[in-house]
Amino acid sequence: MREHLSTLTSLLRRILRRELSTLGPNWWTDNVLGKLTYQQSAQAREQGWTRLEDLDTAAILRVLDQNWDVFRRRSLVKWDDRNLLREAASVRNRHAHDAPGRQPSPDRIHRDIETLALLAESLEPDSDETVRLVAARSEALKALAPAAPNRPSQELVIPTTSAEESASGFAPGDEVQVKARPELKGVVTRVNGVGSTARLTVSHGNTRQTYYASQVEAIEVQTSEELSADELKARLTAAHVLHPSVSRLYSLNSGRIDYEPYQYRPVMKLINADRPRLLIADDVGVGKTIEAGLIIKELQARQKLDSILVICPKPLVVENKWRAELKRFDEDFVHLDPSTLRYCIEETRAEGRWPSRFSKAILPYSLLDERLLLGEETPRRNRPGLISLVPPVKFDLVIVDEAHHVRNSDTWSHRVVKHLLDSAEAAVLISATPIQTGSDDLRNLLRLLRPDVFADGQTFDLMREPNADLARIESTIRIAGEGWQDTALDALDRALETTWGTRVLRADPRTQQLRDLLVSGANESRDRVKALRLAQSLNTFSGIINRTRRRDIGSFTTRKPETLEVDFTPQQAAVHADLLDLAGRISTEKGHGQSLDFILSTLQRQAASSLNGLAPFVEDLLQRKLDAEELSEADADDELLDASALSSYVAEIRDIAKRASELTNDPKLDRLLSYVNEKQQLPNNKLLVFSTFRHTLRYLLDHLSGAGIRVGVVHGGVPDDERRGLRARFAKPQTEPDAIDVLLSSEVGTEGLDYQFCDALVNYDLPWNPMRIEQRIGRIDRRGQRSETVAIKNLIVSGTVDAHIYERCLVRIGVFERALGGSEAILGDLTREIRKIGEDLTLSEAERALRLQQLADNRIGRIQEQEELEERESALFGLPLRRLDAEGVEQASSLWLAPDQLRRLVQHYLRSRGYERADSLFDRPVAVLRPTRDVREALKADCDALNSAQTSSWQRWLDIGGDQARRLTFDPALAVDGDIELLSPVHDLVRTAAAHVGPFAPDSAFSLQVRANDIPMGQHSVAIYAWTYLGARDDFEVRITTSDKHLSNGLSDLLVAATDSSGAPLESVEDLDEHHYAEWVDARASHIDQTRSHVENQLASLVTTHQARVLLLEDQIATASHDNIRRMRESELRTLEDDFETRIRRLRKTIERTDITSTLLCAGTVEVVHE
Repeated sequence: MREHLSTLTSLLRRILRRELSTLGPNWWTDNVLGKLTYQQSAQAREQGWTRLEDLDTAAILRVLDQNWDVFRRRSLVKWDDRNLLREAASVRNRHAHDAPGRQPSPDRIHRDIETLALLAESLEPDSDETVRLVAARSEALKALAPAAPNRPSQELVIPTTSAEESASGFAPGDEVQVKARPELKGVVTRVNGVGSTARLTVSHGNTRQTYYASQVEAIEVQTSEELSADELKARLTAAHVLHPSVSRLYSLNSGRIDYEPYQYRPVMKLINADRPRLLIADDVGVGKTIEAGLIIKELQARQKLDSILVICPKPLVVENKWRAELKRFDEDFVHLDPSTLRYCIEETRAEGRWPSRFSKAILPYSLLDERLLLGEETPRRNRPGLISLVPPVKFDLVIVDEAHHVRNSDTWSHRVVKHLLDSAEAAVLISATPIQTGSDDLRNLLRLLRPDVFADGQTFDLMREPNADLARIESTIRIAGEGWQDTALDALDRALETTWGTRVLRADPRTQQLRDLLVSGANESRDRVKALRLAQSLNTFSGIINRTRRRDIGSFTTRKPETLEVDFTPQQAAVHADLLDLAGRISTEKGHGQSLDFILSTLQRQAASSLNGLAPFVEDLLQRKLDAEELSEADADDELLDASALSSYVAEIRDIAKRASELTNDPKLDRLLSYVNEKQQLPNNKLLVFSTFRHTLRYLLDHLSGAGIRVGVVHGGVPDDERRGLRARFAKPQTEPDAIDVLLSSEVGTEGLDYQFCDALVNYDLPWNPMRIEQRIGRIDRRGQRSETVAIKNLIVSGTVDAHIYERCLVRIGVFERALGGSEAILGDLTREIRKIGEDLTLSEAERALRLQQLADNRIGRIQEQEELEERESALFGLPLRRLDAEGVEQASSLWLAPDQLRRLVQHYLRSRGYERADSLFDRPVAVLRPTRDVREALKADCDALNSAQTSSWQRWLDIGGDQARRLTFDPALAVDGDIELLSPVHDLVRTAAAHVGPFAPDSAFSLQVRANDIPMGQHSVAIYAWTYLGARDDFEVRITTSDKHLSNGLSDLLVAATDSSGAPLESVEDLDEHHYAEWVDARASHIDQTRSHVENQLASLVTTHQARVLLLEDQIATASHDNIRRMRESELRTLEDDFETRIRRLRKTIERTDITSTLLCAGTVEVVHE
């Protein structure tokens, strides 16, 4: 075939040279280099090619295809002949990767040569090349004629069996199983001795074992089997359960919870990633813990997931949030405290593995310190740290919640998380705030997750550069205005002109696919969706970051904000004015400085929050005892608490604080009490009150409790048990005697917790960061809120710095009315500017108001532009985001994994195990399984054979024994009760059923009937194959082949509803096998090309980033000022080198092993009848 392809290529080169050279002096650049794929063009430019003779067949076919309009306008070709050109490209791809072990059939050879000949005839029918191809076609046609049968030239040799083999009853090649362990099967490779004392060598996959003949028994191999419709469906469902596909979702209906399609975005990103690592950066309240639960169930269906570690803030451990959420997915986790964590490390050092009873654990950030990582030397004993464990602790999955806590790379919590992630098989970071914390923080989080990709700041910046233009492509495709294709192409060209675009994106096959779609017009909705998904996938962060914004999925409730403004009393006003005057004098006399500006502005903010809390706050400030929450609002740390510059003013400051503590009348407190009393008269009397300052919270607690209000307070300093009890009491109905009606809280006090049962909150003071305001509101305005509206009351004191910022800025940008999650970059800039203005004490009140007004005007314009663009995108012609999510989930769903098919599989299994009520078991939505003792023991033995490292609720029930019943359902809405087993593709009963059904017997056959009006009536021959894709990501596909490929495409869905037929059985599968072989050859060639391109890009990227990481670590080792730091960096370098070598070997092995294996499962006939 290569000779015939070469002949065609010579003809095409001659035609292209003749026609393209007439287009002008730039024909080579415009019509050749400009029409090649990015990879072909890059190679041509690097090699300095200037002639068509330099281009191979694939490039020549590409040039002709891209210049087809030129030839058509000159009437040299017909439009329909372009199909011949594309078929010729398929012939080239097919034969570029010769399939091993089998030669193409004479029919395939004839058809391929005919394709080349027809294309040549359409271009130059009288050319020498065309004549040669026509002659070759004739020769190929002759080969199709049936040959006369020939008698073999030698006698048939019948293999003989040795005396030893005959006497033992076994021979090499026999399939056997061990009598004592029937699940241990193998193939006899050698026989020594005779009779029952004969010794057999048996191969068990990669190992060999010797047995006496009396220890094994032959496996009865079923040579043929007639399958009923139900049996066939059960087998096919089992195949899908046991061999997950990357294009299918297995976590559907796997938890006791209502799902939204957008919550499957991170799941699909993770299973399609080159490494299972993801940052979930969703807005507050969209359900990130649900997404994490879905990821766990999806990974369980695809790989070993015996050990999972969840790292989260301590309040979420205290409140039992993660443990309770994961129980809804039938996952039982344990909390780690200092003693159990120490036990796990000691056991790992002694046994070499993490103890199994803590293999699913939840670890609070509070335990991530230097001692955990490096160990501790005490007079009595040395305690090992994580870094000393060999091999290192390796979890199958590590989930880090509220990951912004470890964004600072200089903290021990960051270093501990990094150590755990470096050895983890899969990792997920979760945070609602990484994007707006600044690019440095985002880069640190991404480096934690993928240090092999984000080696340094320069790489991060290079990768980020093309994303703005790629985002414009995405928006342009969604809106689809006039000339949108050209606009998108211009943006694509700009993206490719960036450094990363030139080095990486040009070589990405998806880039070429996107360009080809845009050039072709992509006017069909289907093509636009494909172009949109390609543009999204090319975003350099798309494979590692999932970002779901509130506005993309719609509002949960309607926000009703209200300003509750009060004035200071004359006495309060005097104290406040004196404080501002003193702060202004200090700033003027001492000058600006980061520490001084922070201290003075924090004094102002405490005064605006509560003058009565000023006195104890001043003492904390002077003694550097500010709460971490009070520092965090300004993204500050203890280093900014240097109050030495205030030493000469301490007496004045304390005098003002003393006067503030003596104040009695407080209009702000009175207004709060008034609203609290109003709220207590409503059916839902729950109220959440926020303040940044601990002493304000204490002040409010004293006065509210004194007024007879059932109130509690939570902040970072409240003990764990007390915090858990307070939240539980706040959730209780008001009729309960120990219920709390008002909860006072700081940001950290409610971080990550859900208060959907509460429909109102009060901001007693306001953060200057709009995203922190959004996080407060997100505690009640979130998925699951039962009220249609939520009330947001903002208490403001006139004349304070908070009042200026609130009125001039925060209200005007709309943060209280709606989520602004799509404007993080704008809000991040806004926060920095607000702080700059708020901390500048040299500004007069009028100047500050003017600057805030100007700042808001500028940012409002940008936010409005962003919102208008997103509004147009949300109402786009045919491409709304929510519909795309729903379509994505629908496309990833498989009918073979739907409840009806799983139900049939389970019934088939239970029937085979002697359960007499199997056929009627699921007549009701909640089935009741009452197995006999014998059936129960059989179910337990089968379940134990799964070899799961974890004990599920199903396994525990089987272990109980006796005659207890167990309720089963496939409906998550009916499985709210934890005692009801929720069956899904990942449930142990379903997996046991799939494993027990067993493989298809050789020569399995079926006769089925389907009803469909869009398929010709009659009997059709059908063969069903299993394809296993080997490569960068192994995949599985059930492939259906018929003589009519149009029938093949839709038959899989029809088989789900097939019934038994009395039609004639299939006589021969040989013709179908020829059709299947042709499909397999094409698919295999395409799979090899795609995998090779993908892996080569990965290798180049890996080598580049590895070199940068090695240089960085070597520099850190050389400059380390402490032995512990140097030891840690040396350990990181060793791990880095080992990981690099492993990944290089794995990638190179990927190229070598890339293939598609095909197995015939069964064949038969399908009778199509019209309804």
